[in-house]
Amino acid sequence: VHIRMQQRNGRKSWTTVQGFPDQVRLPKSGKVLKVDFDKILRALKKTFKTNGTLIRDEEHGTIFQLQGDIRREVAEFLIDATAIITRDQVMIHGS
Repeated sequence: VHIRMQQRNGRKSWTTVQGFPDQVRLPKSGKVLKVDFDKILRALKKTFKTNGTLIRDEEHGTIFQLQGDIRREVAEFLIDATAIITRDQVMIHGS
């Protein structure tokens, strides 16, 4: 999972999250469940009080795009709150 900050104009910026898995295998039962990207985006927007959007791309998969430079906070949220990814799977660029 790659978390980047992209400069817009002036002091404005985007935080993008790319490479998030589409499916998750449950550890005990072994069931494979689809990841609800809309629900995760809604939780991110509500937690960090910012706007965001989902970009579905053929080459790069699903990309979260959030307003502001919140790379570290987003990484902590995705690791702790969702528990879908681990700390060693996250790469924060540009910090």
